[in-house]
Amino acid sequence: MTPQNLFVAVVAVCLLNGLSSPMLGVVWHLHPVWLPEMLPATREIVFYGASLIVSTGTMLLGAVPAAIAERLGLSPTGAMWTWLGGVILLLLVGMR
Repeated sequence: MTPQNLFVAVVAVCLLNGLSSPMLGVVWHLHPVWLPEMLPATREIVFYGASLIVSTGTMLLGAVPAAIAERLGLSPTGAMWTWLGGVILLLLVGMR
């Protein structure tokens, strides 16, 4: 697989984690902190925002091992596989 295809897989797994993670409830209840006042605090807007925050956090947290692996000399494709493995691991931990 090319690194571009692996990145699409990483994004797909992160979006799935953003919809099913137990952290979604935590971010949901913190919506007065992160939701701008110009937006109404409806359930749809809060869910969408919380899901995006959890998805982005998953992507960033899963990238840490990939960045370390690439810094240690792994190829870009190998680092992308590490990134995909990291976000899958976060997904499995969240679904537990």
